[in-house]
Amino acid sequence: MNNKAEGQHSSLYTMRRVLPFLRPYRFWVIVKLLCTILNAANDIFLVYVINILVNSSLSGDKEELSKSIQYMIIFIVIGIIMNFLDTYSSGRYSAYAARDMKDKFSSQIDHLPISYMETHHSGDLVSRMTNGITTIENFVKDDLMGIVFEIVRVSVSIIVMFFLSWKLLLFCIAILPLMAILTTRISRPLNEYSSRLQMSLAKSNSAVQDAISGIYMIKSYNLIQVMYGKFKSVLEQMLADSLLVEKRKSVMGSVSVFVETVPFLLFFLFGGYMVIQGDFTAGGLVAFAQLLTYLVGGMGSLPNKISNYSITAGVAGHLFELMDEKTERRGGKTPEISPSAPALEFINVSCSYDGLNRVLKDVSFTLPQGKTLALVGSSGSGKSTVFKLISGFYESQNGCIKLFDEALSEWELSAARSLISLVSQETFLFSGSIAENITCGKTEFNMKDVVRAAKMANIHDYIQSLPEGYQTLVGERGVKLSGGQRQRVSIARAILKDAPILLLDEPTSALDTESEMLIQEAIHHIMLDKTVLVVAHRLSTIIEADEVIVLDEGRIVESGTHKELLDKAGTYKRLYDKQWIKQAESLMVLEGEGA
Repeated sequence: MNNKAEGQHSSLYTMRRVLPFLRPYRFWVIVKLLCTILNAANDIFLVYVINILVNSSLSGDKEELSKSIQYMIIFIVIGIIMNFLDTYSSGRYSAYAARDMKDKFSSQIDHLPISYMETHHSGDLVSRMTNGITTIENFVKDDLMGIVFEIVRVSVSIIVMFFLSWKLLLFCIAILPLMAILTTRISRPLNEYSSRLQMSLAKSNSAVQDAISGIYMIKSYNLIQVMYGKFKSVLEQMLADSLLVEKRKSVMGSVSVFVETVPFLLFFLFGGYMVIQGDFTAGGLVAFAQLLTYLVGGMGSLPNKISNYSITAGVAGHLFELMDEKTERRGGKTPEISPSAPALEFINVSCSYDGLNRVLKDVSFTLPQGKTLALVGSSGSGKSTVFKLISGFYESQNGCIKLFDEALSEWELSAARSLISLVSQETFLFSGSIAENITCGKTEFNMKDVVRAAKMANIHDYIQSLPEGYQTLVGERGVKLSGGQRQRVSIARAILKDAPILLLDEPTSALDTESEMLIQEAIHHIMLDKTVLVVAHRLSTIIEADEVIVLDEGRIVESGTHKELLDKAGTYKRLYDKQWIKQAESLMVLEGEGA
């Protein structure tokens, strides 16, 4: 019993959270409410006209007949006006509310921490933003006021029917308490079922998105049947959840048919008898029949509207789970940058993603302005985590990270990130034009700035060779460009940003020789007069760095220049012998050719 009460409270609480999105458009909500009430009143007015029309026709009273025709014309005119305002007002406030919801939830997604984004599939978020908000929009547009309309019309119908014939009314509504009990019991599970269906829809969207994004790998590894099997399994679960909802709605529909049929049967049996006995007029009987139509229709449609309410509450609950997620910290300050302050400083920094295993352990280093520091280490040593902490994607559990001599935790994140350019191996391009990808959609840059950045990134000549130049569309995730071209576009983006700190995860390890040379030259352009922290994959980068830090299992085990570390014959020397000795031989050959 308590669980059921909690479920009802949850549905009510969830739907109350939708109301603030309607509040800015309360004028149109009020218009819709007034139209709803007037439409209900107009329907009752029709009953009055029918009563006069039938009785005057049977008695031959021409004056009353003429009056009823005039009333009918008024009824039609009012109905036309009210239906127009009713439809327009609901369409207006529901469209604006849906727009605001999408804006609100989109903003929430933008401020979610990277940790959330890394553990939730993008297809799930897309499903909530599309299916969820559309369901809520349809409910507030139609069913919300539809419930009010039916309640008003049913209530007034019962009152008028009581005055027409309380005995006949009792016969007709004897079944209503049973209907109310059945409706309540049947509709209760819909909230849970609809929430489960939304989760299944999200999984199906995720599976489709994976199949589209990874189509090259799927085909090259012959994974079509594997992915199809996975998608089919998700579809089966979605079908099962959908059938649960539809089965419950079907049962409610059957209850509605029962409720709509029985009162009419009782009405014609007893009402016809009353007319024969002279206890009721023919006009009253016809009017009562129309009122009964309203009553039965309302009581029949209310279960469906209530079930839609339960479904919408489940969908909204799934959507508002996103709003309840903890976001990245907001607020903070934008300190003045002192020319003498270190650009970056780690002081005994430790970090853990799961709260148990530390991926960084008491890491400390200082990076002065204008210097280059190279991070080296085997895979999993913590290099990428350093980048994530500096970018504010994660918070350290211990120690302090300073940005220009001010604790990063005190900075406003957007202000701190404006001082950092990140160039990584995994390049992301938006599905717009090349120019839009270089500017990231910002309007403060002109084409001269874009061309200058592209030239420095060694991508201008290629762009000029394209028929549409800088307006060429790159396709989804830059699929129309090669890996090297995407990297050079991302470098042009970083050059245009012109941030004082450059975080560089050298993006050349998986490229052909020509692309690597072009990108390496572009990287040298971007590194000029910058403070650079680089995850080094190339020996030349390490040799040119002012300091090299060696990470091993989350700890700094060595630091110094390339030569100093080689002389120590420690971890760095072992990495050098394993990873960079061939690069060293190539460098010696090139130097010899240059000589």
